[in-house]
Amino acid sequence: MESKTKILLVDDDKDFVEATKLVLESKPYDVVVAYDGDEALAKAKKEKPDLIILDVIMPVKDGFSAAEQLKKDSELK
Repeated sequence: MESKTKILLVDDDKDFVEATKLVLESKPYDVVVAYDGDEALAKAKKEKPDLIILDVIMPVKDGFSAAEQLKKDSELK
């Protein structure tokens, strides 16, 4: 059995996250969600997603900072 592509969806807008998650899960995708940059980094390290959809304007750590940290991590870049 082929494994599904795993997507990490990161946005602080919970309504957007839930709506987008439903659309993505209607296709053969596993969706993991995070609501800020710090949570995104932790989930990326734990879940090892194939793709990250990352909002840039968020509280705690914005998407630009999170993306820079992801690029510096040899396992996640």
